[in-house]
Parts: sequence; C-alpha cells; structure tokens
Amino acid sequence: MPDVRIMVLHPNEQHCEQILAAFRQYDSELELIPIADLRQGPSRVKEEHPAAVVVGVDSPNDPALGTVEAIRAVTEDVGIIVVSKEPTRELLVSCMRAGSDEFLEFPIDADELSKALAGLFKRKGIFTQGEGTVLSVFSVSGGAGVTTVACNLAALIARELRAPKSSCIVDLNLQFGSVALTMDILEFSHTLADAAHEQERLDENLLATFMSDHESGVAVLPAPVSLEEAEGLDPWRIRGVIQTCRKVYNYTILDLPHTIDDGSIVALDESDEILLLCEMLLPSIRRTIRALETFKELGYRSEKVKFVINRYYDSHEISLDEVAKHVNQPIHWLIPYDSRPIMSSLNSGQALDIVDPDCQATRSLRALARTTAGLAPTQKAKKKGLFSWAR
Repeated sequence: MPDVRIMVLHPNEQHCEQILAAFRQYDSELELIPIADLRQGPSRVKEEHPAAVVVGVDSPNDPALGTVEAIRAVTEDVGIIVVSKEPTRELLVSCMRAGSDEFLEFPIDADELSKALAGLFKRKGIFTQGEGTVLSVFSVSGGAGVTTVACNLAALIARELRAPKSSCIVDLNLQFGSVALTMDILEFSHTLADAAHEQERLDENLLATFMSDHESGVAVLPAPVSLEEAEGLDPWRIRGVIQTCRKVYNYTILDLPHTIDDGSIVALDESDEILLLCEMLLPSIRRTIRALETFKELGYRSEKVKFVINRYYDSHEISLDEVAKHVNQPIHWLIPYDSRPIMSSLNSGQALDIVDPDCQATRSLRALARTTAGLAPTQKAKKKGLFSWAR
C-alpha cells in the first residue's frame, strides 16, 4: 500500500489510543496522527492532506459533528470515518448529512474496520485489491427504463463473461422494486432486507444464500417485499451489502430509485460508475441537469458519471448535439427506441437478447455490456452511422 496518513480526532485519550490500536492492527504501516483538540481538525486537514480522518461522535448534539461538517467544507477529497460508542439510526443519518463516508461502532471490530477501509480506499483511489466493479443505473425521471437497462446489462455481462460470479444485480428500489419480476423470478426466499440485517457477518457463503439465480448466470438480490422491511434498513447496512457484493462478484449492478436520498447516496458513493439515463424529452433533460448539479455538490468526479440516452430516436425537434450542450456532459452511450421487443421482454419476463437477439436495443446493450466488462466489441457493435452506440 502507498503511504497513507490518517488523523484520529478524539478528546478522550484512552478511546483515542484504542482507535489507534485498531488501525495499527489493520496495517502497521499506516501513518497515524492523534489530535485531541477537535478545533484543530479542519486546519490540520487543510495543511497536511491526510487520506482519511477518524472523528469520535456520540450523539446528534455532539460538537464533534460540527467538526465533521467543517472538515468536509475544507475538502471533498479526504475520507471521513465516524466512530461512536452510542450508534443510533438518528446519529447515522446526522453523520451522513454532515459528510461522513463510513460509520463504525466503538470499540472497533476488526472485520468492520477492514470493510470500511477497503471501500473508502477504493473510492478515494488509494489502492485496490482486485475487487470487483460497482455500477449504478440511475435516472431522476420515473419510467426512464432504469430497471430494464440494469437487468439486461447484468444478464448480458454474465453471458458475455461466461464465468462464475461474473455479475449480480441488487434492487435498491426499496418500496417498489421490480427487478425480480422483470427477470421472471417469481418465487424467492430472501431479499436485500435479509442480507442487510446480517451485514455484520455477511461473507461470500452467506451472501450466496440470499441470492436468487437467473438463467443467464447473474445473481439477483430482490428488493424487500413489504414496507415494514424497507423502513428498517439503515443506509450503512446497505453499504455493507454492496461492499460484500464487490468482493464476491466481478460486476455489481445497482438498480436505483428515482430519488436522491440517504440510501441512494450510499449506493452512488460506493459506485465506480453511474449510468445516468435520460430520454430525448425536455422534462427528462431538465431533471438530468439537476441530477448532475447534485452529483457535483456530492463531490463526484465527472468521469464517474456516464451520460446515457435511452430510447433514442432521430428527433427533428432536438438533436444529440443540442442535448449534450444543454446537459454539458458528453454522451457515453445510445440505447435506441425499440418498443416491440422491449415490451415483449417485459411481458414475458425474458431477457431482451432471448426475445430478439438482433434488435437494435439488444445490440446496443450487448455492446455496452462488453465495453463495461472490458471486452473487445463484436463486429456488429462496430457499426457506424445513426446507431453507433458509443459516442
């Protein structure tokens, strides 16, 4: 691992030393800097540029929460880990809104610390350990085809790679998720809620028991089936599930709801790439612009967000160049409007490449899957002209 500097801000000397000991146990080569005076935190971060800062916060009224906000205001680059001996859902949400990236219970569990640092370091680009890629499919417009694209992309990656654990899909639309239905998985014993509740001991073997198998080879983790299950899910538990999926599968596809809330922010944070879907319609374009502004506020790099036109058609009212200009984002991919095979796919529960392997939408999605998975394009995917998918 490259040299990594971590500051530990805690006024309690004994607690601070226990936190330092946990980090030393994780990696003895970490450069650890204890700071007892929380007021020094923001200025020290600005001057010394640590990779991460650990802050002890024990209640939503704890002054240390203000330190988290002040550090985040100084820089978006530093990772912020909150450690608390009194973790509650209210405190979790308060810490997220203040700008923390990870949340650990005190005293620190070694496995939880390992998961938190692995995810944080990967997001910050400090180092990788051969873990898989997480990709979110998202749109702020309802009915933009997010689930259709996510399901077919996950299935096509599995078919193209033809290897165990090539891909999985996680349905994060907690209230109205339809990934299982779209993939014709009508009976399943477990959902995301089960995996999240077991997040502390979730490993490859336990995760496998919660997954449903699709004929393409993709593993499917359905959304909760009741509001009661959905309401009890902490964003940090969802993050733990995503991190475990990253360790087990080459590609984890996240099907997100059309809102930017605490749960979706966790998923977007964990993602290496975000496929931001937009249609050739003015309301969709306007909402997409607002989403991009929000992503910028969240500190996402521009290269993390891939702008995708879904249901593309040759419009006389607005051109692709005009869309790209308004959105101020290059177009990464075009998925053509191909209503008949897509409707047949949705109504039958079959993947699009099974319904019509040679329709324009299938060819575009297959090319996107191969590009995402780092595979060479097929001859058909190289077609130029109106339907040259990659822009």
